[in-house]
Amino acid sequence: MRKNLPVLLALAALLCAAPARALLTVTAGTDRDTVQIDDNLYLTVTVSGDSASVPEPKLPNMQNFNVYSSGRSQSISIINGKITTSVSFTYMLTPRFLGAQTIPSISVFNGREKAVTSELTVTVVKAAQQPKPQQPAAPRQPAARPQRPSPAARTAAVKGERIFLKAETDRKSAYPGEQINISIKFYTSVPLSSNPQYMPPSFKNLISEDLPPVRNGETEINGTRYAYSEIKAALFALAPGPAQVGPATVIAQVPAQDQIDPFDPNFFQKFMAMSGAQGRSMEFTTDLVKLDIKPLPAGAPASFGGAVGDYTVTAAADRPDARAGEAVNFSVTVSGSGNLKAVIAPKFPDLPDFKVFDTMSSLDVRKDNDVITGKKTFTYILVPRSEGRKTVPPVRFSYFDPRAGEYRELQTEPVTLTVEKGGQAAKSVNFNPGNSGAPVRASGSDIAYVSDRTGRDSLPLLSGAVLSLPWWVHTGPLALLTLSFWLARFNRFKLANPLLFRFRQARSEASRDIDEAEALIKAGKTNEAVALLYDSFLDYLSDKCGLKVSALTMKKAGELIKSRFPKATERSLGEIRELWEALELRHYSPGTAGREGAGDLAKKYSLLLEFLEKELR
Repeated sequence: MRKNLPVLLALAALLCAAPARALLTVTAGTDRDTVQIDDNLYLTVTVSGDSASVPEPKLPNMQNFNVYSSGRSQSISIINGKITTSVSFTYMLTPRFLGAQTIPSISVFNGREKAVTSELTVTVVKAAQQPKPQQPAAPRQPAARPQRPSPAARTAAVKGERIFLKAETDRKSAYPGEQINISIKFYTSVPLSSNPQYMPPSFKNLISEDLPPVRNGETEINGTRYAYSEIKAALFALAPGPAQVGPATVIAQVPAQDQIDPFDPNFFQKFMAMSGAQGRSMEFTTDLVKLDIKPLPAGAPASFGGAVGDYTVTAAADRPDARAGEAVNFSVTVSGSGNLKAVIAPKFPDLPDFKVFDTMSSLDVRKDNDVITGKKTFTYILVPRSEGRKTVPPVRFSYFDPRAGEYRELQTEPVTLTVEKGGQAAKSVNFNPGNSGAPVRASGSDIAYVSDRTGRDSLPLLSGAVLSLPWWVHTGPLALLTLSFWLARFNRFKLANPLLFRFRQARSEASRDIDEAEALIKAGKTNEAVALLYDSFLDYLSDKCGLKVSALTMKKAGELIKSRFPKATERSLGEIRELWEALELRHYSPGTAGREGAGDLAKKYSLLLEFLEKELR
């Protein structure tokens, strides 16, 4: 037992050890703990992590609620090279049953870590009883004008249907990316045992966004009073051509005894008192809705990236002053109405005074008045190459305005930065030899003989010894002479073709750098390891291309590689750009270069070498 004591202590220490920080967290909360059966509540799920992006939460199956997405907001901060992202997802929940209802745990997974929220409990109570007006009373004005029933709803009412479901869109034709609103209404003139369960339709060539809240009201169709619930969604077409909305489904419990008036203010109380009432489940579906998606007109400007809607664009740096070699956060924000999720980053102008690479994008979406609005921010890191007043020229952004039927091009205001000299000045080294010494003068000369006797000449003896050696020994000098001649020619060829030898030795040099970087990572020197990997990767590309790529922008370097190696695929260029950006980000933002991240970069560099050696030939 004593022999196993150290092992048990080590295992206990590992089990009790907690991580220094949580890289991925998720929390959930509701705006209230108690909600009426005819009301809604909001669920907010916040996901945070130390990375440029975080995953969306995976909602569990909620049988006790109808769930609708209500928007999202995102914030990203970069402080001393440390990236922190937080995204809040908002959902509207409509309860279906009375009593204590549970919201199950919500999980998120980023490929390496998984985080889970705790369960939430919400109490669903009966609807508040509305006081009856005293008699006599003046006629009460309705809070809102009743909506006029659609032709499809009037047709269903004429057929004598007491419960039916209808779907309609506000337009039958649209451009790709133009918002189309669809309304799905559930009409009933009989009481229901519970709030219906709604299952949304499927879509072809369309993506959808919920437009909460659920609208409730009443209307009269052909002399019959109907209560209705309306669910709206925003649709965006993906490509020109036909599109369609599949059938939506509502499952409702209809009691066998329907003598209770659903418009009675005490309907829910009376219905719950019917403990012995039996009901049956009925399913209602909508018809298929077909749409025609028109192609965008010709003549799009060069800066057009597919955005459709109504937008504005702005640009700003996180500070007006910086130092050479110091990272500056530069943001381009696109705001307005439209499918913001599909908006891509505007084309960035060439900046010879900066090293530029994009890092992340953040999205804030609102759904006010049945219109998808918000903003999308693209954050770049600019690294000034030298001191002085540096200007980021205007960034151009174009979009198609479906109302006007034409393209519009916008541009940001130029942004000026004052860049100071970065780091400490290099120390000067003085090679001045100073005062020279006094000239050397001969102090005298003399010849001193050791012996006056002449000895025996040793040259004949040495010659005889050499001639007596085996014949193969005499080939040694010839071999040495031949080797010396070959080495001299090789050195002349090497000096005349330095790029060829750098090209052939690039792989071995890079492999040695990776081994050295891994040793630094094991020693805990992650910043030095990342700096070594960054310099090594640029040296590898320089040796392959025969030109120093660190003096070029990433775009120019990609063009050089493509021209130098025509067989290089887009995949290899994409892998080069991705590793270059990752190494550059962590090189200029040491706070993000953790031990695990540096190890991942070394592995990715090693794997990329195997791939590039087959393409960069």
